[in-house]
Order: sequence, then structure tokens, then C-alpha cells
Amino acid sequence: MKSDIQKVNTLADHFEHLFQSHTYNQTGNDEQDTPHPLGTTKLPATPIEKFTVAEVRVAINKLRSTKAPGYDLITGEILKKLPEVGLSAITYIYNSILRTGYFPGQWKVSQVVTILKPGKPAEDVKSYRPISLLPILSKVFEKLFITPIQPILQSTQIIPDHQFGFRSKHSTIEQVHRITNIIHRAIENKQYCAAAFLDISQAFDEVWQ
Repeated sequence: MKSDIQKVNTLADHFEHLFQSHTYNQTGNDEQDTPHPLGTTKLPATPIEKFTVAEVRVAINKLRSTKAPGYDLITGEILKKLPEVGLSAITYIYNSILRTGYFPGQWKVSQVVTILKPGKPAEDVKSYRPISLLPILSKVFEKLFITPIQPILQSTQIIPDHQFGFRSKHSTIEQVHRITNIIHRAIENKQYCAAAFLDISQAFDEVWQ
């Protein structure tokens, strides 16, 4: 039986080997020839308006008290009990991010917690699913930032209609309806309908970002 320290070191070695930067051998003008949706001229020139203390307070009050904190141990309950001067300081930091375009590096540092996958052997390091706990202050900023960005994304159609992941009012069942509708239409028109389904193991860990 391994000790807790041995288990932690084993998992740490596994994740250190797993989370390696992807080596991309770029040739020619691949970067220039690849179109990017953010390169469109449809984006508005006006910057996002500053956040107010009231908006920050509302976003913090919507936090679940049971939400796990990041490595800084700042919980949602702590943020809810901040005085006005504390909320003003957070609002100043958030608006500084908008003004400078710099997101604090410390808010990108996550605490990794492992959860054993159902029915998997506990002695195998691949049986554990890593959960990254980010600082709650960074999540509050994301909630505030997505509100003014969402109408821009919709009006400029940067995100294609067939992209359903992490989008409101785009559930899995609606995606299934879209696919079955395409199949039915092909059958009615006496056409062939081909589909390719790709399932990649540890896709997020291996993808080139």
C-alpha cells in the first residue's frame, strides 16, 4: 500500500509527462494562409465599457457558496462579505485588465484535484480525472466579461451556428435534432448521407492551442 506522499508524487509525475507543450513544425506560410475568425473587420472599434461596483457586486452575489476555491483559498462566501472598499479595489483591477489587455498570470494558476473515474482501478494513474480549480476572482471576471462580448459574437457571427459547445441555448439534444434533420432531408431527396464521428482520448491535454 502506497503512502499519500507516494500517491501524490506518482500522480504528479504522470501529469507532468502528460501536459507537455505540443511541438508544431510549421512550414511555409501555414500561419498566414490559415484564416482566423478574429481577423474579420466586422469587430466593433469601440472598447467594452468599464465595469461598475454594482455589477461586480451582483456577479459576486450570484456565486454559489459551496463552490470550491482555487489555490488562494478565497471562497465565494469571503467575497460576498467584502466591504465597499474591497469591491471598489476588485472593480479597479477588472477595469485595469480591460484597459491594458493583460490578464494576471496568477489567475491562470490552478490547483489540480484528482477524481477516480467510475469503475476504474484505483491503482492506475490513468483512472483519475484531473479537475482544475482556478481562483474565483478570475471566474467572476469571466462572468462579467462574457456579458458585453456575447452580443458582439452573435451580431458578427464569429462563432458558427453548428458550434454547440459552451453556448447558451445550444444543448446536446438540439445538436442531435440538427443531425437527424440533415439525415431525413437526404433520405427524402434520395441522396447519400455520410457522417464521421471522431473520439479523441485526452483531447484537451494533447491539442495544439
